Amino acid sequence: MATSDLIRRLLDEDGDQDLDGTSSDELAAAVVDHSTEVEGACLFVALAAHPQAEATQNALVAVAQNADVLAMMEIASWLGHGGQIRPSHRTGLGRAFLGRASDRSLDYGTRSQALKAAMIMAQSERSLLRRLQADILDLDLSDDGFYLRHAARVAGAVLAHEPADDLRNKLTELAGVEDAEDEAAVELGLDALRTGLGATTPETALDAFGQARDWFARAEEATEARPDARLYRNCLDVLVAFQEGRTGDDLSDRIDTVTRSAFEYTAFLTVDDREPETSSWLAAKDLERVHWTSLALRLGAVADKFSRSAWLKVAAVMEEELLSVYAASRTMFRRGSDGGLEQVVRPRIVGAMQRELRSLDILEHWIEENAGSAYLPEARSLGDLVDQARADLVTHRPFEAAAGSSPTAAIIEHLPAPVRETVSARIEADAITLYDETVSRTVDEVLRTALAGLAGNIDYKERKEVRSFFDVLVLEVTRFVVSRYNLSKATFPGVSYLFNRDAANPPLEGELQHDFVNFLMGSRLADICRPEARDLGGGRVDVLFSHKWMRTTSELKRSFPKLTLSDLVDRYGPQAISYQGTNIALCMLMVLDLHDRAGAQPDIRDQIGVHHRTVADSSVETAVILFRVQGKRHTPSDVPQAALTS
Repeated sequence: MATSDLIRRLLDEDGDQDLDGTSSDELAAAVVDHSTEVEGACLFVALAAHPQAEATQNALVAVAQNADVLAMMEIASWLGHGGQIRPSHRTGLGRAFLGRASDRSLDYGTRSQALKAAMIMAQSERSLLRRLQADILDLDLSDDGFYLRHAARVAGAVLAHEPADDLRNKLTELAGVEDAEDEAAVELGLDALRTGLGATTPETALDAFGQARDWFARAEEATEARPDARLYRNCLDVLVAFQEGRTGDDLSDRIDTVTRSAFEYTAFLTVDDREPETSSWLAAKDLERVHWTSLALRLGAVADKFSRSAWLKVAAVMEEELLSVYAASRTMFRRGSDGGLEQVVRPRIVGAMQRELRSLDILEHWIEENAGSAYLPEARSLGDLVDQARADLVTHRPFEAAAGSSPTAAIIEHLPAPVRETVSARIEADAITLYDETVSRTVDEVLRTALAGLAGNIDYKERKEVRSFFDVLVLEVTRFVVSRYNLSKATFPGVSYLFNRDAANPPLEGELQHDFVNFLMGSRLADICRPEARDLGGGRVDVLFSHKWMRTTSELKRSFPKLTLSDLVDRYGPQAISYQGTNIALCMLMVLDLHDRAGAQPDIRDQIGVHHRTVADSSVETAVILFRVQGKRHTPSDVPQAALTS
């Protein structure tokens, strides 16, 4: 068979996959002249998916060894999006990428993309990871500065998952190279930040935060184009001041500085036309952007910005959100043994503090809600215990609770026995939603799809502050819907209404509202939401969210007939839209779906969607994001065969 005909058949998705007896070496020789530009990347993907694995192994390596910058960039991007390479092919192919990366006769673009591809491959191959680390340690500081800049970023990603002093030392050396200085400094700053967030003593935390602040400041000095470094430094200025006890009357100005920097930086993290790479260090860019915005919104909601307690709250919010930002920016998805993207790999940072801070917030809200109850005659003293526990956490002092317990658990023990279970269940439910947010790749996909669907809305597209505000709302409400998808009655009795199958006494809309508002009071949105708000479009809305001049709403409904998401928006959307006529053209609609699907519920990706509608012949189209919560459910073990639809 002629070489050109063989290549054509490989690239033809509907063509004959038979190689007609072409040997592995013959195929490798045939692909050499077709390994560049888009054709080379397409050929790589075709070879990776070809059923005759033994015949294509050498050809894959040949493409990697001959790809130009465009082909290598597309290959690395395909791997970053989850492209699968057979386990038997990975080591040899990874070595080929490392060989291209170390070849100083090539342009820095080809080398940089080859290094990126090698890093992604190394996530699932321990021996390849060791080779990658060795190559990073052997970097020559006289090498091309732009390549070293890229290598510094790869070194930082590896360091986040494989902490080692020799990698830190190499990054310190790279910080002395002019073209790589700011990138290396940012990576060293992130490394020190991780140490500070995971510190177990005040001294260790203060020292690490100080080092991180200095590295971020150095990155700022090296170039003007590092809004991320400026934002991290501004946050650390506040944390260090708090740790050192310098809680003066300038907190309001500090908050303004951080929020301004956060909104500026989110402009660099907006959704683009290409899907994010879930297998590289850019895996969770959307979540990183949303958490920075969440930080800004929560800081802006601190009412008293002059007291010691306000400093404590600000520091707690900063540490919690910095943990989320750091995890989002450093998370990767590791390939399973079958080549699929199964296991989420997160940096080795201490998440216990984040969970405790969230739990203390929920407990504090519960104490405030029940302060007048006969169950809580000592509400004020319980509030003082919460403040002390929060202070211990933020200043990284060892927990005062009994071994194996937590500060929140210790305070709950002070509550009367009849209410302990209720509070514990609420906190446990929040812990589950926090877990869902940080590890579910499917939920990340749902969030990404929703944000992309909002891109055409006039307010979302043209106003950064609107985009930032609404993104945080979408994240938190998505967390609510996901948690209600997963929670059982045994874990959290508050979701029993979702399992009510009594046709004569179905759950009320008010039960969904009570559950949703209860969730919001323990979330990042507690300070910017208000239930049963009046005087909006001439009526009363179920939940109002407001920040600065922006207001949007969430209308809650229940529905019995079998309707599509679009049908639900057509039926209930006009009411939701009517609240927004004098503010942003964005709103939320949540529907308790009581159509009986034999006790089953659709995939979460079928429960959330963005729809665009107009009312009253308006020239402005409003984006309605619909969240459907399935009712009339069985537990999974009781879902019958009748639930099958195909």
